[in-house]
Amino acid sequence: MVSTRRRSLLATLGAAAAAGCLGDAPTDPPDGSATDAADATESDPNAGPEGGAPDGDTLRLANADGLPTDSPVSVHPRPLAELLERGAATDGPVRATGATVLTGKPPFLPGERTVRLVGDEVDDGAYALDIDGGLLYEWLLGATAVEDPPADADIVAVEGLSDERRSLAVEAIEGGRATVEPHTPLGTWARTEFVGGYVRYDGTVYRGRERQQTDAAFFSTTVWYVGTVTPTEEAAGDGSATDAPTLHLDPLPSAAARVVDDLLGDWASNLDPVEADISDLDDPARRALAETDFLLTHVTPFEVSIS
Repeated sequence: MVSTRRRSLLATLGAAAAAGCLGDAPTDPPDGSATDAADATESDPNAGPEGGAPDGDTLRLANADGLPTDSPVSVHPRPLAELLERGAATDGPVRATGATVLTGKPPFLPGERTVRLVGDEVDDGAYALDIDGGLLYEWLLGATAVEDPPADADIVAVEGLSDERRSLAVEAIEGGRATVEPHTPLGTWARTEFVGGYVRYDGTVYRGRERQQTDAAFFSTTVWYVGTVTPTEEAAGDGSATDAPTLHLDPLPSAAARVVDDLLGDWASNLDPVEADISDLDDPARRALAETDFLLTHVTPFEVSIS
């Protein structure tokens, strides 16, 4: 179901489109030259004759310095793209985890930024991303008694917490094994409110903390995300995010995805540019790769080229 917020943006788009229809629209000349010119302008220089497979048999991936704003970026692998698709379709937070090729490397995407999303499962347009994320491992919580908390501290009574939160807080205070996964709803509360916050239990004030776990993050091969994906007014046509990166969410053909995944595994061994022979790929897979200028993975963007 389309949210009220999203319906309002769609309504604005519709009004703008209707207003445009009231003006005088230019017409193509009878010889079709305008259409031919547009086709020529939009043709892919890497494509083969008559839109066939592109020339070149070597696919190259190289680590890119940030997200470009002048070229589209294909999001790969699927868990990351699906997170953005689900976020664009709902008002609430969305969560995801995904395996990463680089052990101990935090995810690239978390933070606040505006992007343009394009794909079959989203309304194309600009969206504000507000995403938390990190390496996935069980957080081990503790709590330290505080004799003189700050005067302006917001001290929460443990008995006033929900059952789930209260059990976790008491376990942490009493020195038990209070564990939680950071991307879950309970983990979000623990990360954002308990750790670094103050609670009162049996007349004593405690400050929550994460107990250090040697190498827990260092050996993690999974990342987590929690975030919101909110349509911005630019999606209604006011041009406020013209410099935002454009993220393409539709999946690569399976054959192309397999080659990319193999190359990412090779890249993780030394972080140098990597290449693969794609002469055996079918035309749709080669064409999809030729139309991909950049990839956004869990850990970093990549520049893509075929030679």
